[in-house]
Amino acid sequence: MIALFQQELITLARASRIAQMHQVDFQKLIGSRGICIHYDVENFEEDIRHLEERGWL
Repeated sequence: MIALFQQELITLARASRIAQMHQVDFQKLIGSRGICIHYDVENFEEDIRHLEERGWL
């Protein structure tokens, strides 16, 4: 899933779910490997949906 994320084939949120990791932990993992975290509007919208699903917004 790291390679899929790095190639921008899946979002950060999806990659962290596949890895069964909290998104922040996944960000730390890819950061430790020198992989740039690309965060765009799609990522933002997915994060908003995730927060709404959990009732946090």
